[in-house]
Amino acid sequence: MRRPPLQAPLLWQIYFGFWVAGVAAAVWFWPALCCALLLALADRRLWRAARLALAGTLFLTALAVALWQLAPPWLVQSAPPAWTATAEGTAPPRLCGRVRDVQGLPDQRLRLLLADVRPQGANAAQALPGLTAWTWEEPLFRPLAGQTVCLSRRLRTAQGFSNTGLADWEIWWAARGVRWRLWSKGGRGEPEFSGQGATAARWREDLRAAFVAALLPDGPTDSETAFPLPQSKAILLALLFGDRHYLDQHTLDTFAAATLAHSLALSGQHLAVAGLLGLLCVLAAARLRPRLYLARPRAVLALAAACPPALAYLWLGNAPASLLRAVCMLFVLAFWLARGRARTTLDVLCAALLCICVAAPLSVLDTGLQLSALCVTVIGLALPWLRRITPRAARDSRRQAALHLVRWPLRILLLSLLIQVVLLPLNLLLFGNAGFWFPLNVLWLPMADLIVLPGAALGLLLAGVGLEEAARLTLNLAALPCAWLLDGLEFLNGRGLLHNPALLRPHWTALPAFAALAAGLACLTRKDEQGARHGQTAGDSTAQRGRRFLLAGLALLCVGPLLRLEQRFSDEIRLDVLDVGQGQALALRLPGHLRLVLDGGGSASPRFDPGEALVGPALTSNDAPRLTAVINSHPDLDHLGGLLHLLEGFATRALFHNGREAAGQLGERWRQALHARGGAALAEGDMLTVGDAALGLRLEVLHPPREGAHPRPMSLKTEFFRRNDGNAAVEMEKFQKQNGLKTAWTGNEASLILRLTRHGQGLALFTGDAERRSLRRLLASGRDLRAQVLVAPHHGSDHSFLTAFYKAVQPELVLVSCGLQNRYNYPGKRLRAWLTGNGIPLLHTGQCGQISVVWPTEGPLRVRTNRGAFLPAAFSSTR
Repeated sequence: MRRPPLQAPLLWQIYFGFWVAGVAAAVWFWPALCCALLLALADRRLWRAARLALAGTLFLTALAVALWQLAPPWLVQSAPPAWTATAEGTAPPRLCGRVRDVQGLPDQRLRLLLADVRPQGANAAQALPGLTAWTWEEPLFRPLAGQTVCLSRRLRTAQGFSNTGLADWEIWWAARGVRWRLWSKGGRGEPEFSGQGATAARWREDLRAAFVAALLPDGPTDSETAFPLPQSKAILLALLFGDRHYLDQHTLDTFAAATLAHSLALSGQHLAVAGLLGLLCVLAAARLRPRLYLARPRAVLALAAACPPALAYLWLGNAPASLLRAVCMLFVLAFWLARGRARTTLDVLCAALLCICVAAPLSVLDTGLQLSALCVTVIGLALPWLRRITPRAARDSRRQAALHLVRWPLRILLLSLLIQVVLLPLNLLLFGNAGFWFPLNVLWLPMADLIVLPGAALGLLLAGVGLEEAARLTLNLAALPCAWLLDGLEFLNGRGLLHNPALLRPHWTALPAFAALAAGLACLTRKDEQGARHGQTAGDSTAQRGRRFLLAGLALLCVGPLLRLEQRFSDEIRLDVLDVGQGQALALRLPGHLRLVLDGGGSASPRFDPGEALVGPALTSNDAPRLTAVINSHPDLDHLGGLLHLLEGFATRALFHNGREAAGQLGERWRQALHARGGAALAEGDMLTVGDAALGLRLEVLHPPREGAHPRPMSLKTEFFRRNDGNAAVEMEKFQKQNGLKTAWTGNEASLILRLTRHGQGLALFTGDAERRSLRRLLASGRDLRAQVLVAPHHGSDHSFLTAFYKAVQPELVLVSCGLQNRYNYPGKRLRAWLTGNGIPLLHTGQCGQISVVWPTEGPLRVRTNRGAFLPAAFSSTR
């Protein structure tokens, strides 16, 4: 590839940028349009009517192609009700499909992509469109691509969580053609496989089995799960096959916290093993025939020799998008150099991406491809600058060797720093990680590319030819750097040094802003080099382009802070019902930039924390991780689990709860949070004045009632509430035990019921998981329950439906927080029927995603949903 100065993008590369932006606009319209406008602004070659028309046509054509391939949900054929129904007492259907792909997931799970899914015995015409993703916990065996599988499970739509400012994984699935999902564990569903599988899949599985047998301390066993691999050896399997089956989620989380997760994703850096093998082949051939170098330079021969092993690695690693990009770049570079045409890094990258996008346009939406392409772009822009500032050649051979030892670690460190800076907004948006530990790349990447991967490849070769003992010895040596790294990361993690604090997630405009700033700086660097070589005039156009990029980037950087400033001075009240699946998480934004969170969702999965993955990122979307108050309606997992992450990572002024204890391990964490934050228990009669008294905003506590007949608990509780020292629940429990009192309201019936009012007018009623007994007591109290918006009790369950209660509330809108196609069939049929009969709209997060309700200072409610929902004309919809 050519050396600096950096070449300006060719015109076809600019047009290709418009095509990529058009595909991305199918999902992220405004960010993609902004990037397209930046391209048009920066390059004066496009400032002609014909060229602008061509660029616009490419953008719109790519947008149309992407929308057609994504096939929106309303155009996709629905599964028959019998395939998806969750009614109790009905047997799940027996579904069959052909295995398209098998992927190893952390914690010994498998993900199988199934094609042509249909009921057992049905003809092909009844097959569902698209693919079905089946997640298999504790698999009994490992199937092969090409086999047929049958199991008794119900289908679910492949729909992710849809919250403002968060990536929707539904798009990630749709880009792969996946429309449906299945889940099973062990032998549940009675899975049966038939067929031999594809030949390539059998070969790959034979190699993988031989490799795993060499990794095991005592050789092969009947069940791979009988002896789980040490994590250091599981890394070898992940690096070579892209198989994370034996990796623990804790290991992956530690790598992510240490900014090393990219090293486990197969990409260009792992092709070093193919490059080394190609170089060794060329050196060996040159020993036999020295005149070989007269035909082609050694670099060209080494690249050509590296292509076959790169293809083998692509097949072995199951062809992830990032590795496919790297292999395409290798072939393009080898082809151009063989023809004697020098090209820059960005030329090679654009050509490789063009090949990929022609074959699969939706690959643009793949996060792995996006990150790897952006990293290569940063490297291509930074290399000319790095070559100028890193130490140059020395006359003395010893000094030259010493400079080599300094130059490459310094370049890796500087490249890692530049990549982290340029990708900072994207890392914050996707992962919430600022990448403070990027210097670890200097230690780990050379070991991974020069020791671990070559050792793993050699071990695989030895295991493949039957030399199991030699393979085991080689793999043990290759795993040593992995073990050292894991020990070091555990040391840092044990001292809390790998903890990533909650940070503000920038507005999407920060992405094109950072890209424009990086491009502008690169253009100015090129101008300086050209000015030194050819005079100042040669760099004038590049300098102008660089200044335009810089000005556009600085302008875009101001958008996010201006929007935050506007929110701080807004007099509107906003309620967000977040999409957290089968749980509940509510966020209230009040005048004066006061933010309250009521419940935080929760999940029984040990690998998924809705507070960390959904609620926290939604709250920090273009806002700081600070809360005025956190309120827990009752300590059930689906309401409390996600709050614990917020209490640990967010600055919170106050914590309120219902005074009840949580069960199990959750209870211990909850007690620690109460002690650390000084939680105060609420009961009927308490009232929280929110913000300036002139606003008239209050949260009235309507339930549960105060416990005990003796007046002493009430006075004690009031005292503890005023002290706010976190001991209220503990002291109350001691008093009740000493006086023989028993709590009458427990579980769902003890949920806090809160009413938000403005100058006495009911705005919203929050009912937690209250059931009929609590609702009847509330009706008997004679309190004013009227509210414009009602968050339905217990996720809209029919067990919590009471006609008299809904009549007393007189809601204009009912909201339900529940998961799509949940097994409880929430919202219930009785609730739906009554609301429909009374003309009251019902929105639930499973269908609508996040639901936002805004009370303006004047005018009707404004309601916005992240997914399509039909709202009555009485509401001002901002969908």
